[in-house]
Amino acid sequence: MELEYLLIDVFTDRPFGGSRLYLFPDGTGVPRDLMQNLAMELGAGETAFIVPSTVSDSGMSRLRVFTPAAEIPFGGHSVIGATFALDQTNRRVVGDDPESFTWELEAGQYEVVTSFENGNQIYSLRQDSPVFMGQYFHRGKVARTLGLPEDDIAITGLPCEVISTGLPIHIVPLASLDAMERIILRHRDSEAIARDLGFGDLFVFTCETVQSDATVHCRMFAPYFGIPEDAASGAATGALVAYLVKHRLVKYSSKVRIICEQGLEMGRPSRLIAEAGISGGQATAIQVGGQCVLVGSGSINIP
Repeated sequence: MELEYLLIDVFTDRPFGGSRLYLFPDGTGVPRDLMQNLAMELGAGETAFIVPSTVSDSGMSRLRVFTPAAEIPFGGHSVIGATFALDQTNRRVVGDDPESFTWELEAGQYEVVTSFENGNQIYSLRQDSPVFMGQYFHRGKVARTLGLPEDDIAITGLPCEVISTGLPIHIVPLASLDAMERIILRHRDSEAIARDLGFGDLFVFTCETVQSDATVHCRMFAPYFGIPEDAASGAATGALVAYLVKHRLVKYSSKVRIICEQGLEMGRPSRLIAEAGISGGQATAIQVGGQCVLVGSGSINIP
């Protein structure tokens, strides 16, 4: 078996920025165990396989997404990178709306819309309505996991909270860029949080930013899925928009737009653009997007 793949950097305008995605444009007939082995061997945050839809005559394609440790029901940068790949390889089936493409994932159907901003093509994923799953009150555990004094969280006056717009995300506020730079993840402590929540990921943010036009500066740690740190996190950014609106950390009227900078500590700068409507003081119709870059392509021979 010979499998072709594309290497795509997602949520960036330059090679070697953003999140790496290995995308297999034709995963038809590839066994699940082989998909997982390939994801582990390639080592990117996400590796995805385009396979036939389970819904006949739908015009959709199905996407299976793997981290190095597990298959996940939804992956933001996989869905966006896969849509970019369809355009790069002229495989997109244009339906009634040429600016939209819908994917089937385990978690449901997800739509990617394309637009242009300052001459650049932006791919944006429309996410589920936010579900507020509750606060995580063990702030001391979170601080120990990040290798920080508890005051770096407490001084914000904000809660650690789990929100889902497709995947549950544990959002952690920090007071400053200085605190973000001092993070040293302690895996044993993260396992304790995983036992409490059922997952151990931490999406950490501060409203202090490096870039003047950015709204938030973020870091994502996902050891539970075999990802020490993720350079760009689409699903998590969607949940963060809901958090920022709920806690009135951004100005808004009928709509809100934020720019998230991420990956700077990893040397893989990322830029995620998130937009949402506002209804009853909550974010609705959330979509998160950015640019993509095709870095390379190749094939893998399976004995």
